[in-house]
Amino acid sequence: MLSIEVHVHGSRNESLAAGLLMRVLVSSVGRDSQPTGICRVAASHTKALLSHRIASRVLFAIGAWQYELFRTFLEPHLTQIEFLVANIRNNSAARNFWYVAKLPQLAKAHGADLVHLAYPAPTFRRAFRGPVVVTLHDLYPYDMPEIFGFPRYYANRAILRQCLSSVDGIACVSNTTRSRLGEIFPGIVQRVPTVVTGNYVETPSEPPAPPVSLEEMGPDGFVLAVAQHRKNKNLDILIRGFTELVGIGGFQGSLVIVGSEGPETAALHELSKSVGAPGRVKFIQSILDTELHWLYAHCSIFVACSSIEGYCLPLAEARANRARIVCSDIAILREIGGTRCIYFSLTDDVIHNLVSAMKACMDQAASETSPDFRSCGSGVLEEYSMLYSRVIASRARYMTLDTHTTAAS
Repeated sequence: MLSIEVHVHGSRNESLAAGLLMRVLVSSVGRDSQPTGICRVAASHTKALLSHRIASRVLFAIGAWQYELFRTFLEPHLTQIEFLVANIRNNSAARNFWYVAKLPQLAKAHGADLVHLAYPAPTFRRAFRGPVVVTLHDLYPYDMPEIFGFPRYYANRAILRQCLSSVDGIACVSNTTRSRLGEIFPGIVQRVPTVVTGNYVETPSEPPAPPVSLEEMGPDGFVLAVAQHRKNKNLDILIRGFTELVGIGGFQGSLVIVGSEGPETAALHELSKSVGAPGRVKFIQSILDTELHWLYAHCSIFVACSSIEGYCLPLAEARANRARIVCSDIAILREIGGTRCIYFSLTDDVIHNLVSAMKACMDQAASETSPDFRSCGSGVLEEYSMLYSRVIASRARYMTLDTHTTAAS
C-alpha cells in the first residue's frame, strides 16, 4: 500500500496523515466514446489507485456517451467506483461549461479530497475546496496545431494555458513532455509542483484472447500498429512501407491498425486501396484490453511511426508484452523504448528507412521471457503519491492562512 502522508492541521487532513484512504474524483469528460489513449490512461490510473489502496473509492466523472466505454474498461472495480454522469451535449462549449460550472459542485457535494483531471480543461481554482491535479499528456496545441485546425487551436492553447496556471499540481507523462512544458511555460513550471509520472501499464484481468474480427486472418503473422488516425501518427508511411515490404517478399502476413477514427481515416482507407493492399490492411476501432494484449504478444513486429508524441502508451504496452519493436527516431520514443527497439529516421528516404528497420527487426529472435508489466509501472504510483501528498499539504496551508486572514479582517 502506498501511504499518503500529509503533515498539516485540520480534521480531514489529519485523518489522511493517519492513513485514511482518499476520496479521489477523476474527471474524464471528453468527446470520445471509442477507446483512445487518454481514456485508457484515465481508466488504468483509476484501477491503479484502487488496486494499490491509494483511494478507498473513486468518483469517476464521464459524459453520458462514455458510460459503456468506461464500464468496460473498469469492470473489475465497478463496486468501488461511483460514476458521475454528465448529461450534456457532446460538444466543446457544453463540455467546457461543465468543467467550469458543474465539476466544482460535484467535488464539494461528494466530499472529494482531491480532483484529478485526466487532461487539461477549463479550471477556476477558487471554485474548488480541495486540490486539483492534471495529467499533461502533450503540448499538441503548440507543437502540432494542425491537428485541431485554424482558428480552433487558439482556443485549445488558451484552455491549456489557463488550466496549467490554475491547478495545484501537474503530472507529466514523460521527461520529454516535462521538458517541452518548461520551454513553453517556464513560469508555470517554477510555480506549480510538477512531476514526471509515466503511464501505468497494468496486467490484464483475464487471459488474452484474439480479436473476433481477425478470426479469418491467415497464418502468416501480422505487423501491428496502435494509433489514432491522426497526421502525427504517420500511418500513411506505415501502409506504404508495409506494402513495399510485402512486394519484395519480406513478409506474407497482414497489417493490423488498432485505433479510433480521425481526420486521416478516409485518406488511409483510400491509400490502402490505391497501393493494392485493402485485404492485407485491417482497421480495428474498438477492442477489449484482453484482445489488445493478445495482439501485442502475438504480432510479428510492433511499429510506431509517429513524428510527435507525448508518451505513446502502446509502445510501453508492447515492451511489457516483449514484442519486437520498430520506432521512428524521435526523443520520446527513445525515452520509452530504450535499447529494446530498432529505430528509423524520418528524414531522407523514409519508406526505405522503415522497410530496412522492419526487415532487421523480423530477423531478430523473439523474446522467450514472460511478459513483464511491473517494469512499465515501476515508480508511477510512487510519483503520484508524492504529488498528491504535496498538493494536499499545500492546499491545506493555503486554506488555513485564508481562514486566519478572513477572521482577522
